[in-house]
Amino acid sequence: MASPADLLARRVAPSAVIALSRVTWPARLGAATRRRLGRRGRVELFFAFDDPCSAIAVIDLTERLAGRDVRLLLKPVVRRGIEDDPAVELKRRYAIDDARRLGRRSGLELARREPLAAQDVGFLAEWVAAAPQGPALTRFCVAAQHRLWLESEGPVERADYGLLWRACLGGRPPATGGPQALRRNERLMRRRRPYDTPAAWVHGQWFFAHDRLAQIAERLDDLGWTAGA
Repeated sequence: MASPADLLARRVAPSAVIALSRVTWPARLGAATRRRLGRRGRVELFFAFDDPCSAIAVIDLTERLAGRDVRLLLKPVVRRGIEDDPAVELKRRYAIDDARRLGRRSGLELARREPLAAQDVGFLAEWVAAAPQGPALTRFCVAAQHRLWLESEGPVERADYGLLWRACLGGRPPATGGPQALRRNERLMRRRRPYDTPAAWVHGQWFFAHDRLAQIAERLDDLGWTAGA
């Protein structure tokens, strides 16, 4: 029969290893320092408007971060994935099935059944990349992803999204700076190490955001940015 010490080691040690693997002391110290300086936590979300899994991540993660003292920084990209990947079209079709499965966990139902072309929604990525971060921009991204993937299978009309921009942010979308801002996002995503969307960078650790939403929340908890705190 195992001794009490053996039982304690078996039960406590694995959970301690898991906790230590989720967050390192430097990350914890850095988070505490940010709070002492009055700075909020940060979640950088790299996403694409032609990616249905990004739609799930943007919508769900926005809700999960509500009530936390954490900024969601939305960083759209167009170029991502493995260069010259021969399976890219197959992956795009699989992403729709994957997003439909994951969306149901969050009470989201995909309406679109065919992939979107990057060039059809590239203007949205340029608008968002060139605009200042904040709640209004987040509202636009959530509303645009809803419309693109959950509400319609029709063509993407630029004028319709211009009206949506006005409703969320006021005025017109940025007329300049979009392509340059997109390239900066794509370079930053490569430096962070993710190779495809949606990817979240959370204080030194990255996650595939569509199927690691709970783990992102756990990391923020471990770093002290709990809901309602």
